[in-house]
Amino acid sequence: MRQLALILFLLPTLLFAGESARIPTTNKVTEFLNFKDDLDFKNMKLAIKRQMSFFNRAGLDTKFKFGKESYTRKDLKQTLISFEALVDQALRCMKTMPKLTCYEDFSKQVNNNFNIYRPAPMTWEQGHNSNQSLFTAYYSPDFYGSRTKTAVYKNPIYKMPKNAKDRSLSRVEIDFDKKLAGKDLEIVYVKESLYDIWLLHVEGGGRVHIMNEDGSEEMIYLSYAGSNKRTFAMLYRYMLDNGMLKPGAASIAHQREYLENNPQDQREVFASSPSYIYFTESKKEPVGTNSVILTENRSLATDYRIYKEYGILNFIQAKRPKKVNGAIKFVHFSRFFINQDTGGAIKGNARSDLYFGFGPEAELTANNLKVLGNQFFLLQKN
Repeated sequence: MRQLALILFLLPTLLFAGESARIPTTNKVTEFLNFKDDLDFKNMKLAIKRQMSFFNRAGLDTKFKFGKESYTRKDLKQTLISFEALVDQALRCMKTMPKLTCYEDFSKQVNNNFNIYRPAPMTWEQGHNSNQSLFTAYYSPDFYGSRTKTAVYKNPIYKMPKNAKDRSLSRVEIDFDKKLAGKDLEIVYVKESLYDIWLLHVEGGGRVHIMNEDGSEEMIYLSYAGSNKRTFAMLYRYMLDNGMLKPGAASIAHQREYLENNPQDQREVFASSPSYIYFTESKKEPVGTNSVILTENRSLATDYRIYKEYGILNFIQAKRPKKVNGAIKFVHFSRFFINQDTGGAIKGNARSDLYFGFGPEAELTANNLKVLGNQFFLLQKN
């Protein structure tokens, strides 16, 4: 679900159902790790349940490798089953015992029963010298819309055109030249700006509060359906290069302010990123890879060019932004995630995009998180 120079790096290979495929380079961890979840496992069981929906309908014999050990998709499934049992045990413990005691026992069992690996950053990755992973974040933005176009709700969000010529139109042709208008492709019209819709394209999914004529509100979710397969570029780069923004003042807020105050430049700016994303409507939350519904604070996205398997249990230790007395500060967090998504902008062995869900806090995190931290993969011992 996301859109960013890569050098060649030799990766090991092994057979995936008879075909050669690249695998991530990982190092086995031998030291004892303290596993504490800062959310006390909130939504963890939901994320596991959603991943199981894929494992229960997929073939489980696909092979892959971490370190020198070989695994199959069946091992990923069993890892989540065993991990969920430990989560249940820890939650029961917390009802009668101090959390610290429960987490100490939980950590011992995880260290004893799971093989632990960490991704090895390639030489060009930011975390290469520190052996850490680079984390960013994404979220699902909120929109307000109508099924019919009005003076307030005027910007359309489109579903995937069946016609190849229509599907390949550029952003400017769609948003400014209106070449898809009137072709019954509009899912909904929203009151938010074209820049907000561009951000929705970056995030890959969102939700819309639809105001019906009778005054009732309907909630729908938007999930990625495809693209026009044109080049994606971050708008701030073009705006910096052309003097529209100043170095050090190129945040989303600065971009939004410039575009609002200089409507005559909007076409030029958006033309720098001709990529366009189409969506599908659903009553369910946005989905990731393998049609698995994403879970806030529990799903993450990895590089599809490297990570060929999904449903891998991750443990992340890093810092995240938090607003304190009006200022943004970074605080420590440690949390379990499952890789259930991917995106074109996620490039690297030690690189993940963390999904934080909906709302202002998720938006704050998505707009400000770019940190190095520790990433570990857990697989049940054979």
